Amino acid sequence: MAMTPLVAFADFGAEYSPKESGNVVIIIQSADPEAIFGGLLYASCAIKNKWMDNVKVVFWGPSEKTLAELAPDSEQIKLLKEIIAMGGKDGKPWACGAFSDRYGVTKKMVDLGFEVFHPGKATSYLIKLGYQVWTW
Repeated sequence: MAMTPLVAFADFGAEYSPKESGNVVIIIQSADPEAIFGGLLYASCAIKNKWMDNVKVVFWGPSEKTLAELAPDSEQIKLLKEIIAMGGKDGKPWACGAFSDRYGVTKKMVDLGFEVFHPGKATSYLIKLGYQVWTW
């Protein structure tokens, strides 16, 4: 039986780490803690395993309020700290200052390690550069 690409990718023994695979901006907007976990888990794995050349994480809107309210030992905060600790161009996540101000969580976002500003222009620039967008 011939192996399909999906079966090949599912082979846990295979190493999948292509070079020049591209860039992604992960926009996390959902207030759902599970969606936040999913976005951060993918970002962490993509950076660690070099699935993508560049990974930028952007929190926008209700996700900022939810993240700021999570316990310091939550899975989401642990993943966020892991991403930041990996450093480099991928490491410092962005948060939208308009929403963090709206929800009163700007200081908390800064304390968590975010660069807080109005990221609309910067995110638009990444899209123009060819970054793929994945929203959570």
